[in-house]
Amino acid sequence: MLPIKSAIAVLVLLALAACSTLEQIESSPMTSQLITNQITLRFIAESDDPVERAARVREVVAKVRTQVNGDQTYTLAAIDEAVRDEIKWQSMSIADQEILNFGLTKARAAIAELVGDGVIDPAARETVDTLLTWIDQAAQRVK
Repeated sequence: MLPIKSAIAVLVLLALAACSTLEQIESSPMTSQLITNQITLRFIAESDDPVERAARVREVVAKVRTQVNGDQTYTLAAIDEAVRDEIKWQSMSIADQEILNFGLTKARAAIAELVGDGVIDPAARETVDTLLTWIDQAAQRVK
């Protein structure tokens, strides 16, 4: 299982980047990539161990990418469920569980607004895959 902070952070990171870039990827890919890189690198830099956080980000991105690209009937609900399955809920306080649930719900809503909540269509898969690639490339630069 991935540490709770890593799984949540990547979903939230994806949501933040998605809000900023998904609609602009085709019209302004360089700007979209720059925004995604900055969000990713700033998130990683805030950690006490940026190299470890970067590795965790890449691990979660790889897992999400495999799931999104591997199943032609994959939905945002399935991504949400996969992330939630990685969380050790029982080891958290009720307050932390509520905060985490709220964050995940908001992240899912932000992504759903852009790509829909049903089966992720091929165009949206390509867009999500592009975004995941940019997040992974930014994390890969942290040494």
